[in-house]
Amino acid sequence: MALMMQLLVLGLLPWAFLLPPGGWAGEIVGGREAKPHSRPYMVYLEIRRGKKTSSCGGFLVAKDFVLTAAHCKGE
Repeated sequence: MALMMQLLVLGLLPWAFLLPPGGWAGEIVGGREAKPHSRPYMVYLEIRRGKKTSSCGGFLVAKDFVLTAAHCKGE
């Protein structure tokens, strides 16, 4: 079983390098539209630094604390 897993990983790993760097998924497939204000714990962050703007999402874990991914640091 371990040998099979190693072969699978070694077989799939090269495909990861064929993907374009920083690819952007511009749409959601198979999702459903949520009603406004139906998810009060969800957060949209828009970070502006000069002319650069980045955005990402997160969720409230406390009244004044948002948990988000590491790439949302805005640098």
